[in-house]
Amino acid sequence: MLTYRPEKFASLYVSELGQRIWRFLTRDDIVARLETASELSKPAVEGIEEQLLAEFRENVLADRVKQMVGHMVRQILEQRDWVLDQTDVKVQSVPFSKATRYRRSDWFTFYVFRNSSDPRDVVITDRRQNPTLPAGSRWIFYATFASPLKAAVAFGVNDFKQLREEVHSHGYRRVEVQRLLRHT
Repeated sequence: MLTYRPEKFASLYVSELGQRIWRFLTRDDIVARLETASELSKPAVEGIEEQLLAEFRENVLADRVKQMVGHMVRQILEQRDWVLDQTDVKVQSVPFSKATRYRRSDWFTFYVFRNSSDPRDVVITDRRQNPTLPAGSRWIFYATFASPLKAAVAFGVNDFKQLREEVHSHGYRRVEVQRLLRHT
């Protein structure tokens, strides 16, 4: 059972609107949408914008209500083992203009660069700006990932902890991405 500590939103939370929003946000389908958006490295509320507007219409447009929604979403996700990744992420939609992104506690963000002369030759590092990369090649930013599953499937890295240690000690890990076979 998810619990909410309203703190500075106590007066809004005890209103009929506040109670309805909490019931809405804790529905299984809505929690699944929050988590799916987070798994895709998007702010959690991006996964529920349409449903929130359909349920509450213009009532959700007030800044204080949107702030309470964000406060509630944070507590819901934290109770489900998500941690704050980044605040004030720009969202270009309605009703939100900025939101918070969450990640699993065992996730760590990595940045991938491709060799310009061999796209299967990639380097995984822990920074996008001024990364330590192997000399002798021109490296182009390619992707970002944070989950152990993406590391394994996309880049053949099965030991996420070892990857973190190697990047921390050497600045990067070089990997040759295998060519995928197409079925006809």
